[in-house]
Amino acid sequence: MDDIEELAQKNLTDGTNLILENRKIGDEGVKKLAGLEMLANVVTLELGENEISDAGVAALCQSPYLSQLRVLNLKSNNITAEGAKAIAESSNLPRLDQLILKFNRIGEEGAKYIADSENLSLLTTLDLFRNRIGPDGARAIKTSKHLTRVSRVRLD
Repeated sequence: MDDIEELAQKNLTDGTNLILENRKIGDEGVKKLAGLEMLANVVTLELGENEISDAGVAALCQSPYLSQLRVLNLKSNNITAEGAKAIAESSNLPRLDQLILKFNRIGEEGAKYIADSENLSLLTTLDLFRNRIGPDGARAIKTSKHLTRVSRVRLD
């Protein structure tokens, strides 16, 4: 695998869109990515199909460079309720508008973390398709007092 910084530079378009889908960067790659200052202007970050687990998500959510991020796509990774909790509790994603977590394993508990998050109150799009959130998780999302702007939602 290329050095993560080089890979990111090659796949950064317009200085604001970083598309790294299906690069198998894993947790180590995403941890390195989280420390790159070039993320400071990124608006769209696509990290689907990268074998990222909760540890990688936690590192990403701790990055001080994500304040401009509006679209976060983490589809088809290995994210569970702990990863959803890291996203929900992160104050480093103040502008996040679209969160795509389809084909992960956040379950009912993860859905509840997202539903209860004050940090995700600007979301308009939430995709939790195939996450085994169940009826209680779906209810939590639909009745969330924080996700009032969500107009596009996909649940199980």
